[in-house]
Amino acid sequence: MKSRFRHSLGFTLVELLVVIAIIGVLVGLLLPAVQAAREAARRMQCSNNLKQLGLAVHNYHDTYRVFPAATYSWRACQQTGIYVGNIPALNASGWLAALPFFEQGNVYSRYNASGVASLADSTGGGSTAPYAGDPVANGNGALVSQVLPIFICPSDPGSPLHVDNSAFYSVKVGSGLRGARTNYDFHVNCHINCNYFKNLATNLRNMFGENSDTKMGSVSDGTTNTFMLGETTLDVVNGEGNAWGYRGWVMIGVDGSCTQQNGRGINIKDRGPTRPQQIAGQLGSWAWAGSNHPGGCHFVMGDGSVHFIAQTIDFTTLTNLSRMADGQTVQLP
Repeated sequence: MKSRFRHSLGFTLVELLVVIAIIGVLVGLLLPAVQAAREAARRMQCSNNLKQLGLAVHNYHDTYRVFPAATYSWRACQQTGIYVGNIPALNASGWLAALPFFEQGNVYSRYNASGVASLADSTGGGSTAPYAGDPVANGNGALVSQVLPIFICPSDPGSPLHVDNSAFYSVKVGSGLRGARTNYDFHVNCHINCNYFKNLATNLRNMFGENSDTKMGSVSDGTTNTFMLGETTLDVVNGEGNAWGYRGWVMIGVDGSCTQQNGRGINIKDRGPTRPQQIAGQLGSWAWAGSNHPGGCHFVMGDGSVHFIAQTIDFTTLTNLSRMADGQTVQLP
């Protein structure tokens, strides 16, 4: 005889709710791990970008027996007293000279080395040097508006392009060209005076500056103990982030011990109690070192090695690592 009873093959409501709750707990546990894994991958890519740029700077030195300058003939600087701008003004970044050394020879072949890279100017009291032509007419403007992946950290949510309507930051106002930004730049002293590096005491110099001519022998504190390149954010709260191909107002590079920070160090998101504004993903001001990685940022040392420096580093140690010949040799923390 056939049974009069049929067993249900489905779930009860209670069972379904329990399964959903378990899945929710598992997702809650896995999501942070997935996010951490993704950030670890982004951080590794960022480190690799810097490693390639560090090797390029070294290969440049091997070829020319001098490192490239951070900036060539800056027009968007402050001219006062002994700080005088070069004639003609080029507003060129040192990365332009280094292009062939990180597989960008095709870009370099289109660069007009005798022409200006941008018409960006100072906000006041700047150099009066005439520009070396027009960046649109000479083709340099289009070149420095190309986003090169090697200059972009995947952890940074900012725009890789500058605005095109600023007399201080754009390639040329109204040209429609938007200069391409970089997360990585030469390690410089954070100052805006024309030819500041040339007039700075040797023991106070970082490795690079405008028209700098640093050689390996100049780094007397030791290349393993001196910052060569640094990481920053694509945009900043006060001023503008750096472009890889040209220099506008306050686009000078990166300084891990910038004096504007009042001894605060890496990953600072505001300019202090009087300027507390913070914008997600951005450092507080121009030339500051930092990143969107939790806990610190990357630096390339003078020997080409890449290190992640914690934001808890002592500011005095940070300053000693920044100077290339101050006689204060310190080890990486």
